[in-house]
Amino acid sequence: MNYVMLKEVCSINMGQSPDSNSYNEIGEGVPFFQGNADFGERYPVVRKWCTAPTKMAKPEDILISVRAPIGAMNYAKEDCCIGRGLAALTPDKSKVSPEFIFWLLKGKNGELNSKGTGSTFKAIGRKVLEETLVPNIDLTTQIKCSASLEKVYSIIQYRKQQLQQLDELVKARFVEMFGDINTNEKNWECQPLGELCTIVRGGSPRPIENFLGGDVPWIKIGDATNGDNVYLHTTKEHIIQDGVKKSRLVKSGSLIFANCGVSLGFARIITFDGCIHDGWLAMEDIDERLDKVFLLQALNQMTEHFRKIAPAGTQPNLNTAIMKAYVQIIPPLELQKEYIAFVKQTDKSKFAVQKALDEAQTLFDSLMQEYFG
Repeated sequence: MNYVMLKEVCSINMGQSPDSNSYNEIGEGVPFFQGNADFGERYPVVRKWCTAPTKMAKPEDILISVRAPIGAMNYAKEDCCIGRGLAALTPDKSKVSPEFIFWLLKGKNGELNSKGTGSTFKAIGRKVLEETLVPNIDLTTQIKCSASLEKVYSIIQYRKQQLQQLDELVKARFVEMFGDINTNEKNWECQPLGELCTIVRGGSPRPIENFLGGDVPWIKIGDATNGDNVYLHTTKEHIIQDGVKKSRLVKSGSLIFANCGVSLGFARIITFDGCIHDGWLAMEDIDERLDKVFLLQALNQMTEHFRKIAPAGTQPNLNTAIMKAYVQIIPPLELQKEYIAFVKQTDKSKFAVQKALDEAQTLFDSLMQEYFG
């Protein structure tokens, strides 16, 4: 396949931040976008305006983030000022389809990031963008490729929305059955969590690099962001057997709770024996009046509350004392089980949607590879 450089088919306008005195949040001047933090699903969300713009983008220009994270993209919806975290691309429509360029650059996200330089924040300059290679194919083919990608991408977004709606349905059903558990508005029996289970801290073998690479799953706080909202089936890293002595081994079926970091407030039930990082607490010997899955759902219902009450520090941290003192509701066991049955039924729907999402994502990745290599 023949290629041309991006600079041959697009005008490239690197952003530049205007004087900060010209910024405002009351709608004076033109919309001002500093970086990908302003991006929405397709168009940026206006949070600031600028009365003395430096570099401008035009409606339907492709906006691309050139500073960490590199490669995020949106379309400009109107005339707008762009800061140094962005560049605006104006495709020559006689040579390329704007949508084709958009998907091409999405496919080159990894390549662009690999070319980033800088010690604090990785960034790419004009030259990297200019020299990005574009398949030299006719406009009709470009438009067909773009239409196929857009269609599959829309399906992916729809499936993700379905999953989110099912999650919201589970939370709404919880409130319907048990009320606001922060205020215990239904006056359920309640007791401090520390009296309902044994709460123990995780631990990390140090220096960790001496213990990586074994066959024992090592559950880090970021692992909870993968998978479903109940069970944790896999981990990204493993440690050697010697590391078990310096960590805390928990058994399959254990309830763990993230007490710091990106997953703070998330509870999961693990489906394997493994060691927990010191960002986790394990809840063991749970009182027979509490179903384990119900307790997990009740804790997950309070994620935002836990994040608000976590003491500030290098990173917010819910220590064992705080969690032991947390007052847990204890509704009748039969009502807990009724809710769990609802969750299981919803999970069947989620499984079907997730399967469809995975298939759509596989097709999308395959098309990206076919079109852009």
